[in-house]
Amino acid sequence: MQVGLFGTGYKYLYGLIILGAIITTAISDAFGFLNNVAKDKKKYNILNKVICFTSVLVSSFGFSNLVNNIYPVFGILGIIQLILILKCK
Repeated sequence: MQVGLFGTGYKYLYGLIILGAIITTAISDAFGFLNNVAKDKKKYNILNKVICFTSVLVSSFGFSNLVNNIYPVFGILGIIQLILILKCK
């Protein structure tokens, strides 16, 4: 069912909610990554700049291209990780 059937206001409200969810997820993922990887303030700042620069570059590819190209890579990496976990057991 399409949200647009309920009216234009609901469509834009739903879009804002989805946009907020995407932004907060990206911010929390980057923050968690930085806190787990960077052990000192200097490394934290360098990685923070790298993440911001990479995000700007990746944003120019478009969402559908990212999903079509990057999701399969993460799927393969997940399968490899699962195999390694099972192998080490």
